[in-house]
Amino acid sequence: MKDIVFLNPPLSQEERYSIKFKAGGQTPPTGLAILAAVVREKGYSTAIVDGAALNLDFNETVDKLLNHNPKYIGITAVTISIFNAVEVAKLIKQKNKRVKIILGGPHLTAAPMETLKRFGKFFDIGVLGEGELTLIELLDTLEKNKNLSRVKGIIYKNTKNKHIINKPRESIKDLDSLPFPAWDLLPNLAKFYCPPAHTLKRLPAALLIPSRGCPGQCVFCDNKVFGRIFRSHSADYIIKMIKKLQKDYGIKEIQFRDDNLLVFRKMLTELCNKIIEQKIDIKWSCAGRVDMVNFDILKLMKKAGCWQIWYGCESGSDKILKEIKKYTTVEKIKNAINLTKKAEISPCGFFMIGMPKETEEDIKKTISLLLELPLDEFHISHLTPFPGSEFYDTASKYGWFDNDWKKMSGWQILFVPKGLTKERLTYYSNQAFRKFYFRPRIILSYIKKITSIKNLKVYSLAFLGFLEYTFKKER
Repeated sequence: MKDIVFLNPPLSQEERYSIKFKAGGQTPPTGLAILAAVVREKGYSTAIVDGAALNLDFNETVDKLLNHNPKYIGITAVTISIFNAVEVAKLIKQKNKRVKIILGGPHLTAAPMETLKRFGKFFDIGVLGEGELTLIELLDTLEKNKNLSRVKGIIYKNTKNKHIINKPRESIKDLDSLPFPAWDLLPNLAKFYCPPAHTLKRLPAALLIPSRGCPGQCVFCDNKVFGRIFRSHSADYIIKMIKKLQKDYGIKEIQFRDDNLLVFRKMLTELCNKIIEQKIDIKWSCAGRVDMVNFDILKLMKKAGCWQIWYGCESGSDKILKEIKKYTTVEKIKNAINLTKKAEISPCGFFMIGMPKETEEDIKKTISLLLELPLDEFHISHLTPFPGSEFYDTASKYGWFDNDWKKMSGWQILFVPKGLTKERLTYYSNQAFRKFYFRPRIILSYIKKITSIKNLKVYSLAFLGFLEYTFKKER
C-alpha cells in the first residue's frame, strides 16, 4: 500500500506533436520526481507512474495506479494533457471512490476555476503553483482530518459544494532545501527517456531544472507556477546532482531546462569553474535570453562542456517583438547568436509566427533573419494563446481563436491574426523548415552527429517526423 502515487498521464506522440512517427523527445516528469522525493523524505510511501513514457492506455494506467492501493493519487497536467488526466481520474473514480485525487501542474495553476468548473467532479483537490510545501501540508491536514481552509496554495470544494481558492503559497526561497528528484521511482532514465534529436550530443541524457522564475513579460507565456522571483540551486548542489546521475544512471549529457540559466551569472560562473576544476566529463545545454549574453561567460561555459544554447528569438520584426512584450530587438538577437557562435557554442533559436498584428511582411522578415543568422538549429511554432497568458484573454480582439485545450501543443494553428489565413501560416511555417534544414551545411552537421546505431535510429525517426510534419497539407 502506498500513501500517494503520482501520475504523468498517457499522451501519445500524435497528440503531442500531430505526427505518427516517434520523432519527438520523451523527457522525464522532473516535477513529479521532486514531489515524490519531498513526500518520501517526510515519511510518506510513494510511487510514480509515467503513462506517457511507458506508452500506457487509460485502462493500463489505472490498473497500474490502483495496484499500489494508494490513499491519494497526484496527477499533473499541462494544457494538452488535461483531458487525458480527466479520463484517468474518471476511471479511477469508477473503480475506487475512496481514493482522493489531487490535481496539479501548469494547466490548473493557469486556469483553476475554469478547469474545475469543467472537470471538478473528477478531482477532489487542486494544488496551485509550486507544490512541494503545499503538498506536505495538504497530506498532513488530510491525515489528521483537519480543515482545508488553512492550507495555502490549494483549490477545493467547501461543504456547500463551492470551489474555494485559498491564499497563495509563498515561493520556495532556498531551492537547496529540496531533496534530489526521486529518479529511482521513474522508469529507467537511460532506456525510457530521450530528448529531441536536435538537442542531443551524447546519450544517455538527463534533464535538470537548476533555477526557477523568469523576468519576461511576454504576452504568450504563462509563468504562474514559478513566477518572476529569481531563485537557483547553488553550484555545489547542481554538481552533486550531476555526479549522482553519472554514477547511478551513466548519464553523459545534461539539459538544463529552466527558463534562463544566464540570469544567474555568479552561480553559473561557480558551476563552470567547479566542472573544470573537478574535471567532470559532461556535455550540457541550456536556454537564455538574447539580452543577457556576455562573451566572457560564454567562453567559460564552453570550457565547462556547454555545447548548445537555445534563445527565444521569436521574430525578425522589431514591431512584433515590441507588440508581444519581448523587449528585445533584432540587433540584440544578432549580437547574441554571433557571440555564441564566436564562443564555439552551437546557437539555436525559437521562433513563432501568427503573432497579433503580424503581416506577411513581418513573417518574411523572420524567415530572412533565421536564414541570415549562423544558427545550427531552429524551431518555429504557431503562437498559441495558452491559459494563464496575457494573450489568452485578448486573442479574439486580434483575430480568429480556437480555444480548444486538446489542440494546444504549439504545433497546430489555433490563432490567426487579422489579415492572414491558416493556409498562409502553414505555407510560411513549412517554407521556414524546408529552407533552413534542406541546406548542405545543416544536412552535413546531422550526418556528423551519427556516431552509433542508437544515434542513427534517433535521427532517422526525427527526419521521418520532420517530413511528415512539413509536408502535411493542413494541420
